[in-house]
Amino acid sequence: MLGARRTGLLAAARARGWHVLAVDRDPGAPGFRLAHRRAILEPDDEVALERLADSGRIDGVVGTDGTAAVAARVAARFRLPHPISPETGVLVSSRLRQRVRLAEAGVPQTRWAILRDDAEPGFPALVGPLDRKGRRLAEEASGGAEVTVTAWSDDGAFRPLLGFGPAAGLAARAAEALGVRHGLTSTRVRLGLDGPRAIELRTEPSDREAELCRLLRGIDLHALTLDAALGQPAAAEYVRFGTADARVA
Repeated sequence: MLGARRTGLLAAARARGWHVLAVDRDPGAPGFRLAHRRAILEPDDEVALERLADSGRIDGVVGTDGTAAVAARVAARFRLPHPISPETGVLVSSRLRQRVRLAEAGVPQTRWAILRDDAEPGFPALVGPLDRKGRRLAEEASGGAEVTVTAWSDDGAFRPLLGFGPAAGLAARAAEALGVRHGLTSTRVRLGLDGPRAIELRTEPSDREAELCRLLRGIDLHALTLDAALGQPAAAEYVRFGTADARVA
């Protein structure tokens, strides 16, 4: 597991009887106490990760804390099952590339701009750091109502678990545009008079989303994450699709 801070996910892996190897740069990462083996490495040091994978049997890779692209590439190199491709991993890990791809696909988004030199965005925005090409991404500052759509995709079929209606429809379009055909997604959507607009899609739902899914839908997101990492079909005892007693908007 890349990243040793998601203790709930690590505990779920151990509960299944998995032998867990956790990787994190922080020797004090809380998840290390739940791992059978720990490796104090930069989670994006792919050369070191490949050596680590070569040193023992690895059946699957789970990316957390923004390591989706690295996890997808390591899984591909070792021909391991994985919910997303390396190409999709890059898109969900880079805010700028994700914005560009969604624009190409015609997915409505909140305002954003690529800045060079001393350029200003021309709207209230949060501006990111310079990238290797001397660019900065400016994204519209928070404002207005937002919803997070948590969903499970299986062979391209998008099933919202939290968040429904037009916001879920937009989240499905974003997932398709980014190439997500399998696994979990968490999509932030801003609501407005001009309809929903995408802010960001991640393939790593938060612990809060996991708790809401457990309480409101009886669905275990940690179990779905682990199933996807090993290429296993979602276990029936963890997933109940259909009409929910409670819905989150």
